[in-house]
Amino acid sequence: MEYKVLKKKFSMSLQKVLGDELKSLIVYGGVAVNKVYSGVSDIDFMIILDKVEKLENFSETIKKIGNEVLATIENPLFASLLDYEIYTLDQIPSGDNMNGFSMMKVLSLKDGEVLFGENYFSDIEINLQNVKSSSLRMIDHYLTKLISFNFSPKFDPMFEDSEENQYEDDLSEETFLAVDAVLLSTQAYFMVKSLKYISMPDVVLKGETEKIGEVDTSIILDVGYLKQGVEHKVENLFERSVNFCGDIIKEIQGL
Repeated sequence: MEYKVLKKKFSMSLQKVLGDELKSLIVYGGVAVNKVYSGVSDIDFMIILDKVEKLENFSETIKKIGNEVLATIENPLFASLLDYEIYTLDQIPSGDNMNGFSMMKVLSLKDGEVLFGENYFSDIEINLQNVKSSSLRMIDHYLTKLISFNFSPKFDPMFEDSEENQYEDDLSEETFLAVDAVLLSTQAYFMVKSLKYISMPDVVLKGETEKIGEVDTSIILDVGYLKQGVEHKVENLFERSVNFCGDIIKEIQGL
């Protein structure tokens, strides 16, 4: 219910303060296809404004949006659910120019829920090679973050009483990065394979039930529990997640 309320509330407030400057408001990702981890999944809003030269005062328009965001997240019910991006019509893909948008994001936006205006992404042609390239860049990004973090200096756990000791926080962040790396790599594989958006709950389900080449997919279920906040001990999470991401890259390259 909180997802439905937030979509309606945020949409109505933006329409009211922005008027004709707002051209489109799209919800994309799991919420758009009614596949979420309740209380864990956030709502991704894509806010599309008119062309920059047609906006009366661009900075003032951004300020108005910021005020509505702040007013929304002051409500504890919505504080952790709202995520958003702002683009103008000049910045979204047009023809063969992707304007920096990844094909992975375009796939999710094509299946987005339009709360206002139109879906400017619905007619973009999906090319397998572009989706593969986009997915491989994304996996490499998360894999690099995970490896870099693992080899960065950590505070000594012997000084657990010290306020400066961040060892436990470091472990939590490493777990967070590993979970994201595994789930997003799995999502990328199935999106490349199907050329359509796959929600995170469906990613975990597919990872449990569908074979991915010779890849050991047991880690998908493990990190799926962690993603939902379930207390679940996972052995060798870092090593397994790095190996898994490397194996998924090979599988995507072979598609």
